[in-house]
Amino acid sequence: MLKYNFKNKTILITAASKGIGFELAKQLALSGANVSINSRNSNNLKKAKENILFLKKNAKIFTIKQSLENTKNLKNIVTKTEKFFKNKIDILINNSGGPEPKLIMNTTSRDWEKALNINLKSAIYLSMHVVKNMKKNNWGRIINLTSTTAKEPAKSMCLSNITRSGLISFSKTLSMEVAEYGITVNSILTGGVLTERLKNLLKKSINKKKYNLEKEIKNISKNIPVQRIASPDEFIQLILFLCSENSSYVNGAAIPVDGGSSKGLF
Repeated sequence: MLKYNFKNKTILITAASKGIGFELAKQLALSGANVSINSRNSNNLKKAKENILFLKKNAKIFTIKQSLENTKNLKNIVTKTEKFFKNKIDILINNSGGPEPKLIMNTTSRDWEKALNINLKSAIYLSMHVVKNMKKNNWGRIINLTSTTAKEPAKSMCLSNITRSGLISFSKTLSMEVAEYGITVNSILTGGVLTERLKNLLKKSINKKKYNLEKEIKNISKNIPVQRIASPDEFIQLILFLCSENSSYVNGAAIPVDGGSSKGLF
């Protein structure tokens, strides 16, 4: 496994108390970064911080409780992070939980407002808040964690399909505007990752089908070319590279990390 040194880098990760976001926060903190993690749940934030400090007592971790749905106050996340670490944000990782599966005709205006705020607008506004200082520093990394549904829309996933593809378009557009300042903007199209959220979704399905969790995971794995669902640690390796100095020529990319499940050529 490659080793990275993020000492003196200040990093903000949204929705980072569990799953992929937490695994990123942990690895970046262990690599010397100042890491700010956001979540809407204070208990989850407390546990996440404790778990990281257990692995590294002097890890630099800051937690902020705030929902991404409240887009008017997103600047607070940036301001509080920079005030705590006395440094501007060098790396922004926009992460968010997926919207509820629904058919278009079953959605409400509230469904659309919530999905757009959490899965699209939050990333747009947070990126705008950090880019100004990244330009001054002539360096920055913005990474948007989205979904393979942005590229290959899935049935019953209209909220995800539309907001995720919008985020890819924003990411590509911003990448062209800021590249000359040493800032790269890239997106990860997330496939299956064996997080607690995925397990909970499977359990809900299993309760109806009366299957066991292990069998369900094996069934899903059969449809993935690599024959397994990624662990969070395995999944984040590309993201760590995109955060590093080594990725300076990777810009505007939307990269699927799905074990080869995507059917498209590009």
